[in-house]
Amino acid sequence: MIRRLLAWASVFLAVPLAAQAASQMPSREAPMREAAIVTFRAPSLALTQSVRLDAPLEKSVAASAQPVNGPLRVADVRGLPKAAPVEQWVAIPGGFVARFDASSALAEGLRVRLDLAALADAVDVRVQGADGVIVSMEVQPGSTSAWTPWTEGSVQVVEVFSRAPQKIAVGAILHFTESPLAKVAGSCTLPTLCTTNDAALDAAIVQRKKSMMRISFVENGGGFLCTATLINTERFPAGFVLTANHCINNADSAASVTSLWFYELSGCDAASPEAPGKVQVAGGMQLVLTNANVDSTLLLMPGTPPVGATYAGWNAARLSNGTSIVSLSHPTGDSARLALGSTSQELRIVGHPIDMYGVRFTRGIIQGGSSGSGLFTLTNGSLQLRGVLSGTTIRHAGGMSCTNLDEEALYGRFDMFHPEIDQYIRNAPQAPDDAPNRPQDLFNTPVDAAGADLALNLRTAPVAFDGKRIDYAGDLDTYRFILTASAVVSTWTEGPNIDTVGAILDSRGVHLESDDDAQAADNHFGITRRLDPGTYYVQVGHFEPAGTGTYNLRIRADNVEATNHTALWWNAAEPGWGLNVNHQGNKVFATLFTYDATGPMWLVMSDSTLAADGAYQGTLLRTTGPAFNTVPFSGVVATAVGTMRIAFSGTNSASLTYTFNGTQVIKSLTRQEFATLAECSWSAFDRTYARNFQDLWYNAAEPGWGVNLTHQGNKLFATLFTYEAGGRGTWLVMSDGTLGTNGNFSGPLYRTSGPLFSASPWVAATATQVGTMSFAPSNGNAATLSYTFNGVTVSKQVTRQAFANVKPLCE
Repeated sequence: MIRRLLAWASVFLAVPLAAQAASQMPSREAPMREAAIVTFRAPSLALTQSVRLDAPLEKSVAASAQPVNGPLRVADVRGLPKAAPVEQWVAIPGGFVARFDASSALAEGLRVRLDLAALADAVDVRVQGADGVIVSMEVQPGSTSAWTPWTEGSVQVVEVFSRAPQKIAVGAILHFTESPLAKVAGSCTLPTLCTTNDAALDAAIVQRKKSMMRISFVENGGGFLCTATLINTERFPAGFVLTANHCINNADSAASVTSLWFYELSGCDAASPEAPGKVQVAGGMQLVLTNANVDSTLLLMPGTPPVGATYAGWNAARLSNGTSIVSLSHPTGDSARLALGSTSQELRIVGHPIDMYGVRFTRGIIQGGSSGSGLFTLTNGSLQLRGVLSGTTIRHAGGMSCTNLDEEALYGRFDMFHPEIDQYIRNAPQAPDDAPNRPQDLFNTPVDAAGADLALNLRTAPVAFDGKRIDYAGDLDTYRFILTASAVVSTWTEGPNIDTVGAILDSRGVHLESDDDAQAADNHFGITRRLDPGTYYVQVGHFEPAGTGTYNLRIRADNVEATNHTALWWNAAEPGWGLNVNHQGNKVFATLFTYDATGPMWLVMSDSTLAADGAYQGTLLRTTGPAFNTVPFSGVVATAVGTMRIAFSGTNSASLTYTFNGTQVIKSLTRQEFATLAECSWSAFDRTYARNFQDLWYNAAEPGWGVNLTHQGNKLFATLFTYEAGGRGTWLVMSDGTLGTNGNFSGPLYRTSGPLFSASPWVAATATQVGTMSFAPSNGNAATLSYTFNGVTVSKQVTRQAFANVKPLCE
């Protein structure tokens, strides 16, 4: 079922699980143990080498110009000109140690990437920065790289211990352009020592803030901050951690995580000094499962949480509107903050197919760096996790801030994510499954063209996987395909009408695109996207948390251009004529509207071929037909009158060559722009849910006439191709169709007169109003076209004309 509230909206065949999944879990304290004091193993050992980046790094644009929603960027990866091997190992009791320092001029903090070759044994790494605190981590055998813990200042001393010398090199330095300890949270945020004026809630916050952590991680050449929450599970004391998919969405980023716990102020005033006792836990985390559709990620710590941590309880029931909530996060990466509010409505972020909880705050807010933090409700004196922060609405520029509170915070729903992670956080065996749940389950398995993956060559016939099942609540089915050449890939489900949600993921399992319902005819997902050669994954799930059922999966690759050229094209120096291009697959349907010696004339290239040089060429036709208001409409006759050739150059220019009755014309063209140009991509579906109507529209029962729509912003340029009494083809134009409050476009209808099609120089055409036109869409693929021409009113039902596998989808 599609829900169309945008933040910018069957048969159940249940398979019993081996054990009933828990609907909620209480919180639990971490096992007590003595906190260790970390020192260097060889404190008196002199540095054996230095790795230095002396050129200062200015604050990057990415770091200083943050996106409205997303992880907080605070650092840049600085690669070394050449990796610096760790060259000198010194024997100490139990093994060998190497000691060096790394520096990056003017850095606010550092992390160092250690490149490891065939690491046979675990390696102990200890680092120290400007504050003198020593932080340790363990690198597991088999690791190929590891990021050291974060330290303050521009120099980090690194000590590496191993039972035997290892092949280790410094490959890069993460240079912090912003201090992760900067006091920059908004003035309206509330430190966690502030009272809520509710003693029970205050006590619950004291407990729950020990479940939260600020995470630092590396991705796409930068260092980022988000918030995460330790949760309780049947596998206690395993350290399962929840954050957002847009923070951590792949194994490498997870492996780079270092977490900071108990980071808060000592009072309610934002100017209060930092409370003692913050603890950094480094060494990365393991990616368990991530899903962009609910913007949530489950991680697993390699060791135990720090002393004093609390495992958060959770509740997997769906929240109702008006529920009081508590947010605990690290806004702008600052010390812990709380916020109070209530759920308002469920909203959907564009590009996410699942509705999210909308939250209005009454005290405090969230900011960048809060991403991934928990949404909590109070039950029996304890705060239970109910969702994970995704972002905010953007009703105003900049989104939520202390001066703009007219926004909702948006949280991925734990009632959706819990069924997907249930098998990983329980001790019970998993029910039978017909396909892997996660891309990583296929990373190291051989490609099997007859099984759950395939080499997808360029083809128009889809590859079929029939009789597949969502076997149990939360089941995700993942399929691998290998694309051997750049292509437009379409994937969808069909068959039994269960409500599927699908996604295409890249070779790392990172989300590229999702869909809930591709078209109104059913509840199946459908995605069309251009992809480069490589390995990809299709992931299929159910829209409902408990939904199950059978489906058939299809995947197809079409060898078509990256650019879809569907648009209105013209020569700005010759107003009054133009060329409508409808581009589908490797075909172009082009309608030329111009003039012959007796008045308006239109010609059509309805069936072009793609030449070896990339141009589209074909026979040029002129048609005759019944008068525009004839009922029933029939008897259109087409006659070849020449040829046409269109050669596109980039996205905004083309060369047109055509011959009409022996006369050749050559013109340079650009896309006509009268508002905001629509950008057209590809779709294998009927575009019922499209909100841009740029296309060729017709009535299938009345072939031989049509209307080309160019849709830019809230304006519609419509070119009607039809016939006068006597059969002569004519064209009319609504050049300024305006969007009304009823969702329809309407405007004056004109007939123009101009010079002969081959005239040079061209003389500007003149326009005369002959009536009005309206275009009233009922959805993205059906509309009523009404117009009055010289006092005669015509009303027609129209749909988009489709003649190839993939068609234009414009935005």
